[in-house]
Amino acid sequence: MYQEQTSIHRSGSAGKRMGLRFFGYICFFAGVLLLGGCKSFYDVDPYSVIKEEDFNKNREDLNASAIGMYEPLTKEVHKFLLWGDARADMVTTGQAEPDPYINEFVANTISKENPYTSYAGIYKTIARCNRQLEKVYTVARLDDKILERDAGAFYAEALLLRAYCYYILVRNFERFPLILSDYAEQIKYVDQSGDTLIRKTRSLPADEIRGTYYYPKSRDEVWEMIYNDALTVLGILPLNYQWNRNSLPAQERYGRVSQVMAATFAAELALWLGKYQAASAFANSPVRNSNHTLSTSGTWINQFTGSYASLHSLFLLGYKYPNSFETNRLQEFTSSVAGDGGRYYLKPASTVIRNIFSYEGGDIRTEFSYKVINGDTVIWKYIGLDNGISMRPGYQSDASWPFYRSADAFLIKALADLMLEDYATAFNFVNMLRIARGLEELDPAQTDYRNKEYMLDVIFKEKAREFAFEGKRWYDLMLWSKLSGKNQLAAAVASKYPSPKREEVEAQLQDEGHWYMSIDPLLWK
Repeated sequence: MYQEQTSIHRSGSAGKRMGLRFFGYICFFAGVLLLGGCKSFYDVDPYSVIKEEDFNKNREDLNASAIGMYEPLTKEVHKFLLWGDARADMVTTGQAEPDPYINEFVANTISKENPYTSYAGIYKTIARCNRQLEKVYTVARLDDKILERDAGAFYAEALLLRAYCYYILVRNFERFPLILSDYAEQIKYVDQSGDTLIRKTRSLPADEIRGTYYYPKSRDEVWEMIYNDALTVLGILPLNYQWNRNSLPAQERYGRVSQVMAATFAAELALWLGKYQAASAFANSPVRNSNHTLSTSGTWINQFTGSYASLHSLFLLGYKYPNSFETNRLQEFTSSVAGDGGRYYLKPASTVIRNIFSYEGGDIRTEFSYKVINGDTVIWKYIGLDNGISMRPGYQSDASWPFYRSADAFLIKALADLMLEDYATAFNFVNMLRIARGLEELDPAQTDYRNKEYMLDVIFKEKAREFAFEGKRWYDLMLWSKLSGKNQLAAAVASKYPSPKREEVEAQLQDEGHWYMSIDPLLWK
């Protein structure tokens, strides 16, 4: 049954109404790699505050640049919620009269002009990663305190974060460019005569700049590039963040990519590519890492109520409202309390989540992922402060956004071993997660755990519970379809609609070409 309806208890004083403010570490970078033809493509001096000759000289500059690579992504988490959950089966529209652009995601009728399809923020991060890749070893030559291993760590960090950005793009968009060079200062390209030219970026008109973008010939080409980049960094990034001769604070340990995140990422990529032995092997690293465990059900909610969560976290975007008023838009999108800035754009799809969440008692995920508040079913992960009824103060959306948690590695391991027909190991990993979340382990004598189709259903249901409303469900349905050889996405997504919309959406999504968003790149600068 559904959880009992509760009334809201406001924890702390109401926050001042503040506009969104995010990390301000780097102000010297070039603007986003605009994909349009406007005159301002590269008009703005990217070093208007900190001049080039005053930067990129030492370790501190490299570290500041590294932190700055993440900043554009902190502004995009509401889009990740739309792309990965609003389109899928567990989320629907909260408003009686839905916002038309939000509703396009819920209804799977996304127009090319929809502003929430803009991938400009992702390309800002890609641009900053490219810049870091091309500056690391130049700076290392200027600062003799930067050891080779330190320079390698900075380089690998930028390469891994860029690969993850392309991972976001390849699972979401029908077509997008690959940009693998820093275009802030100059561009290297081959002209019609076959000569390699290097020209100042600001000397090129927008049409010529667009001509230097590389559009991949196939989606497989992008997958292989991402996978190869992930493998490259595995041997360079230090284990447990002990690089740069510093023990990093929590916000950098979990708010930056790491070796253990790289292993989890490589395992997931290998799973998508059908390299199951590699996926299982890569997953062993985070699974065996004592700094990252499944922990217990009693600590599970901490990763959402605090800025950073040790043990659970592998890689997240964190916010610090008390110190610097850093916020995101998750409260706006999920809260039904208008006085707190809640627009209630999205809510759990009741008919679907009843069939996914466990009601056998004790599952912390059922108790905390969503609640019924004053008659409204709400996504609780980003607005709740505890497992009771305490909510975040108004306009203080500082809930972290997790990209990878320890549970990812455990469930990737379960899927990989299942595909290798190591049924006992896959079954055991499912039980490890269940026990950690407060559920009883499944009895092998009463579970058809050697039935691959059945176990795929079991594992993806655990993934749905564990990562509900974390922007993963759409891609999990894609992966499930790939592993099973059947289109699992179409029927699952359609299940949240009433007839005849249900039949219409299911028929549409039988074509995998409709799984990807089309956008007009000229609109998103």
